[in-house]
Amino acid sequence: MDSNGTLRANKTKPHLAQQIHSTRSSLSDAESSRQGWSGAEWNTNSTARSSHSSGDEQRRSTIDTSRPSYHPNGSGSALYDVTTSSPVRSTHSPLSNGYAQSGPSHSSDGFTTSAYANASSSYARSRRKETETGVEVESESEDGSNHNHKSAKGRLKNRGRGSSFSLPFHRRRRLSDSLPWPAKWWPGGGGFGSRSSNKRGLLIILVLLASLIWGISIWKKKYEIQVEFSVFKKKWIKEEIDSISKLKGCFQNPSSQYNITKHNSPKRYTLNPGISLKRGMACYDYSSTIQPIPELSPESLIYHTYWRSDLIPFGERQIITFLSFLATQPLEYSKLILWTNGMDILQENENIKPYLEKWGEYIEIRQVYMDQLTQGTDLEPILSSASRGNGNGKQNVFDQKAWVDGDAIRLLVLWHYGGIWMDMDQILTRDLHPLMESEWTTQWDCYDKPYFSLNGALMHFERHSPYLCEAFHLMSTSPFPEPNTFTWGSHLYSKLHRALLADHIKPFGVLPWCFADPRNCRTDNRFPDPFETDPTHFAGKEWDNQGGREELEERVGQVWTVHLHNQWNKKFPKNGWVERLLEGYKGQLERLERYAEARGLTRQGRVVLGKKEEEF
Repeated sequence: MDSNGTLRANKTKPHLAQQIHSTRSSLSDAESSRQGWSGAEWNTNSTARSSHSSGDEQRRSTIDTSRPSYHPNGSGSALYDVTTSSPVRSTHSPLSNGYAQSGPSHSSDGFTTSAYANASSSYARSRRKETETGVEVESESEDGSNHNHKSAKGRLKNRGRGSSFSLPFHRRRRLSDSLPWPAKWWPGGGGFGSRSSNKRGLLIILVLLASLIWGISIWKKKYEIQVEFSVFKKKWIKEEIDSISKLKGCFQNPSSQYNITKHNSPKRYTLNPGISLKRGMACYDYSSTIQPIPELSPESLIYHTYWRSDLIPFGERQIITFLSFLATQPLEYSKLILWTNGMDILQENENIKPYLEKWGEYIEIRQVYMDQLTQGTDLEPILSSASRGNGNGKQNVFDQKAWVDGDAIRLLVLWHYGGIWMDMDQILTRDLHPLMESEWTTQWDCYDKPYFSLNGALMHFERHSPYLCEAFHLMSTSPFPEPNTFTWGSHLYSKLHRALLADHIKPFGVLPWCFADPRNCRTDNRFPDPFETDPTHFAGKEWDNQGGREELEERVGQVWTVHLHNQWNKKFPKNGWVERLLEGYKGQLERLERYAEARGLTRQGRVVLGKKEEEF
């Protein structure tokens, strides 16, 4: 450039440097003392700069371009001169509050610099928004808490033009600001930096947990869950359910020993309600409508049950079947036969022997001989060889197929003798004579299972009944059942029931679920668990204060049996409702014994109330 241009640049530079130097000198001592930067190295002023070429770019280069360092209060920056690398103390420039002005139009010597004025005006507009917005600066104390500087009040209001540009102040961003809101409130999360924050988070969690518990308790009072599901193979449904088995034709040519007149005669009792009785106490109310007719004498009735002596010893739990039978049935017209594969073992059992000695007129133990029971039936070819003699004329039943004997024996026994079959895990509660007018099985539960809806734990059939004849035919033409399945139980009776309907034959009856198993229904109307302590509520009534206990005792007298489902290893709780029931039965037998002794109705220690054994 020419000499004039150089001269103007040199003249301009001292003029600007003089203004900056005077401003720095006036503020350096006070600010350095307040900010703690009182050392000699922080009091060094900016050094002289070399001259540059003329023009806008040359003038911008005369301004200090040193890098600002972090300053906590935002009132100034420590700069390092690019030229000398020495620390420079920067202060607010007199031009920092005058960005709206166009800048000086003449230099100190009167020389007009329009290019400089235009550049200053453009730069002022670009910096105005930044200074008006301000930058909030926080200082972090040693204990980790954030405080705004008292004198600066956290904002940098006016920043000087002591250099061509200045880097913006940056504060370290807290990790909690970048976390989602659940993480901020969770204990130990990024949003907790103090003990008070952790306590607040823990309090929130406790409040939420308490609200959840309260909500569940309210929900349980208003709603009830009843869940039950089963899984079946579609192939099995197609083969065993959808396909109807063919009958043998036993009803076309019934046995001469079958009472066909009784089968076809009008019935005095309606044992099938025709609708589902699962709501409230409807099933118990319906059962209470079936009562003995006083002017009619009961018919003789045999009760059959079975016990395998080689599986579980016959103990106190099993003896309750004898106890309930003697206390509830009219003994003059009743007899209980206990079928077993080990008669000698049971006769010498210490729990059974006292009952045989005193009540032997009404309780009898008989040995099972499968070759005799299957004789003349469709089961003879397949089951008679399953029982083998042991050399003493006694036989063991189904040594290899023990899972079959329950279903086969009950039907074979009823075929030869007729009467009512009941499993050993039953507690009788009423006289069963009014139910012998019809032939029937019982409903499995109140849920109306589509494939296993019937149960043979309590059932009644006449001697040589065509229903039993057809059942033998289905058993003989079907494969042996798999262990622990209901193929020859519930499925057999359901299969027979569908086949009878398909052949337009009146099927056997089905008693409602509560008649024989009042435990198998909804939680709001089923009997309490016999092996648990008395409940707090029954049928919507408090046990002690609202008559729940009395309600249950009344319903026990309306059903016919209580099914215990072979839970032989469980005990009845002390003074529970089942134990109180059994204590009542024991008292009934004691009164009956005293009555028989007073009337002379005992023979060699046995109680004989009227009927003779020959009539059964």
